[in-house]
Amino acid sequence: MTDVSPPVQHPKAFLSHASEDKAEFTEPLARDLARLGVDPWLDKWEIRPGDSLVQKLFDEGLAHADAVVVVVSRHSVTKAWVREELDQGMVARIERGTRLIPVRLDDVEVPAPLRHLVWHTAERSLEGIAKAAQEIADALHGTPRKPSIGAIPTYAHASAQIPGLAPADAFLLTLAIQAAIDTGRPQLLDWATVEQKAQEAGLVGANLHESTTALAEQDYLDIRFLGERVSRANLTSYGYSTGIQALMPDIDEGRRRVTALLVNDPPTGDRVMHDLADRANVPLLVVRELLEELKLRGLLSYSLTMGDHTRLHSVSPTLRREV
Repeated sequence: MTDVSPPVQHPKAFLSHASEDKAEFTEPLARDLARLGVDPWLDKWEIRPGDSLVQKLFDEGLAHADAVVVVVSRHSVTKAWVREELDQGMVARIERGTRLIPVRLDDVEVPAPLRHLVWHTAERSLEGIAKAAQEIADALHGTPRKPSIGAIPTYAHASAQIPGLAPADAFLLTLAIQAAIDTGRPQLLDWATVEQKAQEAGLVGANLHESTTALAEQDYLDIRFLGERVSRANLTSYGYSTGIQALMPDIDEGRRRVTALLVNDPPTGDRVMHDLADRANVPLLVVRELLEELKLRGLLSYSLTMGDHTRLHSVSPTLRREV
């Protein structure tokens, strides 16, 4: 099948300059522009013996240019031809929208007609020429300077909504809750793992430290810092109750199942906490915190020994009202 795609239209740039700048700056600039997909109009390449200067410069060069690149230097500011080309470029800009791009050399003053435009200051070096060519090519190709916008970080859209907390803070709190669920304890959290998961979700560096500090200041976490590093992290009671509700919206139903078991079919043996977690299908952390809460309220008595061995001693009849 024959390819009928239209030919690529390269933007055309007319290079207005003084002859003294041609070899050192303008011709290398034109070559770099050609390499970058811009069709440069340079008098040395376009005008041959016997050609009409006026016809070539104004009727062919300037008339069909998408941009007029004016090399402003200590040489060109005094040249009548450059001023004529500039005047023609100004007319083309007004009539056809031709772009005028001043390139300033030698720290000379930019001519008054160009001062309202953004100009590029260049150096007379290979690096300076390459940089100027790239700036001009980017302008003619419409290459955006603004970086592309990446995906929203995971922590910003995956976190639970917790009133009063920024999304990053809420996300970090849910990671802390999950770390407590994994170990069954709200104390001595595996903070290295929490930080690793936060960083994998895009919460890094100063932002991670800021969220950690914010949670500590608002009494969600009990943090001990060593410099800027967290040496110890515990969930506070407030942090647990707020975070577990966000991470497990059905937590109240789970607590009711545990309470019903305590009232109607209290477990025996020395693994009461694990038994309740298995039978009620809730995390061990939820059972641990509920038992401690009920103990503080005088609704039951239990003992906890090394290795999470738990014995239930008594359950108050008043607890039945919690079911």
